[in-house]
Amino acid sequence: MKYQRRLQVAVRERLRKLMTAPYTSAAHEVHLAVTWINSQPALRGLLEEAARTEPGLDQDSFRSELVDGRLAWPSRTEDGQATLVWGLMQHIANTEADDPGIGWRIASGYSAHGDIQDNWREFAEHILQVLFDFLSERVGAESSILHTLERYRTRIEWFDRDELYSRFEADRANGEEVYNLDLQRFLFLEGDHITHAKPRSASGEADLIGDLDSRDPLVCDGKIFDGSGRGKSYLVKGLHQIVKYAHDYGQHTAYLVIYNITDKLLELPTDGTPGIWPPYTELTGVRVYFIHVRVLPPTTTASKAGKATRVTLTKDDLTNPDTT
Repeated sequence: MKYQRRLQVAVRERLRKLMTAPYTSAAHEVHLAVTWINSQPALRGLLEEAARTEPGLDQDSFRSELVDGRLAWPSRTEDGQATLVWGLMQHIANTEADDPGIGWRIASGYSAHGDIQDNWREFAEHILQVLFDFLSERVGAESSILHTLERYRTRIEWFDRDELYSRFEADRANGEEVYNLDLQRFLFLEGDHITHAKPRSASGEADLIGDLDSRDPLVCDGKIFDGSGRGKSYLVKGLHQIVKYAHDYGQHTAYLVIYNITDKLLELPTDGTPGIWPPYTELTGVRVYFIHVRVLPPTTTASKAGKATRVTLTKDDLTNPDTT
């Protein structure tokens, strides 16, 4: 909980800086805020999920009506409002270097005050604050699945690798279940995501599908990567399996947790921005996020381990499972 509270405080401080910024540097302050939000995986996860809640929002029309002072929110959800404001902030941040005055001009179009500084303050309070209130509330509620999965990955890699791996070694034939049951427990206790082990669907039995009695079930599956019998082809088949589960339950988002029990570095493709966690791919209308967890306990220090072997999954591997 300390992490959530610190992040909430940081979110509010970013909003304060925006609201008190001189109008001459307002766009630059937006740029700094966008850069900071992009550096926070938990916030990026919240915004990724928000964008999937109400897709197809017209960002251009939103900006146009905002500048003309006749704003009517085209969204019907808080997620949609946050998505629109986030898109607006990214537009300002991307334009700021070539057009430093873009921030106060948009604010002046929105506000009817004669004083430019008052225009900016009102714009920040009425429009930008919508995004920061959304982020602060969702962080406090720990509602982001990606946020929860990032914490799960960290917990295993920092604290529980040895214990879980010992249980895996004791029963390798069912070792994948050791990790999946651990994930199921964590999702419930730490993220309040209700899950059910191996429910039935038209495509078989998903390892983890949560909230099946609700309208928004969580589709999450875990697969072992051992570099041999359960190597690249096993992961690709697992990916296509989870896409089928998502279709069965009418979902457009799914999560594939990869338990890497080798000392190899697993490189995964992404349809998003390279280097931004987590990578994801889009297949037949489903976005699947890859959560890569290193579960093999280290046998030596990093300085003595030498250069790790890399195993790369390509986009072509994912779309053509029979050739992997």
